[in-house]
Amino acid sequence: MKKLKILLLLCVFVLSVSLVAFGAEAKKGVIKVGVLMNLTGPWASIDIPAWNAIQLAVKDINAAGGLLGKKVEAMCIDTKADEGETVSAAVRLCEKEKVNVVIGYCDTHWVLTAAPIVRDFNIPFITPGATHPRIPERSGAWLACMTDNAQASVMAQYLVKDLGMKRTAIWIDNAVDFSVAVCAFYADAFKRFGGQVVYEDYFETSWTDFSALVTRLKSRESDVDCVYVGAIPDNIGLIVKQIREGGIDIPILSEDGADTPLLADTAGEYADGVIITSHVTFESKDPKVVKFAADYKKMFKTAPENAFAALGYDAMMLAAEAIKKINSDDPKKINIGMRMIREYKGVTGSISYNEGSQVPWKSVALMKSMGGKFELIKMQVPEYMPAKEIAK
Repeated sequence: MKKLKILLLLCVFVLSVSLVAFGAEAKKGVIKVGVLMNLTGPWASIDIPAWNAIQLAVKDINAAGGLLGKKVEAMCIDTKADEGETVSAAVRLCEKEKVNVVIGYCDTHWVLTAAPIVRDFNIPFITPGATHPRIPERSGAWLACMTDNAQASVMAQYLVKDLGMKRTAIWIDNAVDFSVAVCAFYADAFKRFGGQVVYEDYFETSWTDFSALVTRLKSRESDVDCVYVGAIPDNIGLIVKQIREGGIDIPILSEDGADTPLLADTAGEYADGVIITSHVTFESKDPKVVKFAADYKKMFKTAPENAFAALGYDAMMLAAEAIKKINSDDPKKINIGMRMIREYKGVTGSISYNEGSQVPWKSVALMKSMGGKFELIKMQVPEYMPAKEIAK
């Protein structure tokens, strides 16, 4: 009986070892994509759509047979707009989960926090929507989106050359790298096209009372033609609402941080007429855009909330394209595959990485908020590109 028990235990042990080995072997047939997003907090309204679309892209990739004969899996960690959570999540994805590639964030600050850590593990990092043009040199990350100097220049060009506006005020969020950068580029481009920056004012992300800035703007309303606000999704609606409730009628302008349902949800009818720059319009008749919007709605029971959904899809597809081009899922080789991408037809346009650049050259969507939706004014390639060194 004792010998029988020993034999049974030995069989169980061998079977357990075999199952572990089988599991390890099975995982070799998986390409793991780590995703870092702030699914809660001030950036949730842009990071959630990006994560949703990454899942849609993974579904489409696997339905087409996967990559290199392997299934693709994506796991997302919500870092809750917390720097400590961001650092630990980046380490976990690289060290414990051993992902092949990381896709993360739609805001510059969080990319600059996480991407350098990922780079130290020799794993590529792709951001769907962080737009600071100096991200690659500071963190090694690839951009799937156009940059702040491009969108700021397009806005300035439109205001001065198309609308004849010559004098602007600028509101800058000193607590956000993105706001500081895009406002610096806007000021440079506005002056380049022949306009004048009359004055700049400052606020911080956590503020909910902008009355001091509104009072100053009201006192100088006759001196300026418009006000450019470097906002993020969580505060753009409140800022617009307080400007209009302060009796100020001049045009309000912003960037892709305002491409969020929170603008109209918070500002209501005051959101009408706000002009922003962003990455794509879902009014487009481009078959790729139409299909993406339909597939997104089918999977998530809602239309794409903003352009960051499309950027999330493109970021995942760029990672897949790089893996196919280099015919390897070795993280150390995927960067080589990214450098080989030319004229990839994404939802947000044609994407190429030329001459060693990790920033794609893309057109910018000028849009106006009206009735809770964004209407396309036009797609524009910048005539002038402010030097990236202008921004800190």
